[in-house]
Amino acid sequence: MGFSLHNSIAVIEGHIGKRSEFVRTPKFNISTIRDSWKGNKYIIKKVSPHVIIEGILMLYFAFGMYSAFVVGDQGGDFGLFPFHLMLFIGFGYVFFKSLSSKA
Repeated sequence: MGFSLHNSIAVIEGHIGKRSEFVRTPKFNISTIRDSWKGNKYIIKKVSPHVIIEGILMLYFAFGMYSAFVVGDQGGDFGLFPFHLMLFIGFGYVFFKSLSSKA
C-alpha cells in the first residue's frame, strides 16, 4: 500500500500521454573490494516531492487511527481502523526508507 502514490502518479501520467524516457536501473560498477558506490552519479541526495507527500499521507492516516478512538457515541468507531493502520504502516515504511537512503 505504500507504493500506491507512486503507482497512481504513473497511471495518471500514462493516461494524459506524458512522454518520459526509460530510466535504467542504477549500475554501480563495483568489481573489486576497493571500489565504492558513494561517488556514483546515480546517488541523489535531495528529497523528492513524492517523499514529502508520502510523509503527509502517513500523518493523515495516523490522524485517522487517532480519530477512531475519539469519534462515536460508544467510545469509538473502529470500522476503518485496520485499513488506516495498513496505510499508515505502508506509507510510513516507504517514507522512512526513502529518508534513510538519502542520509
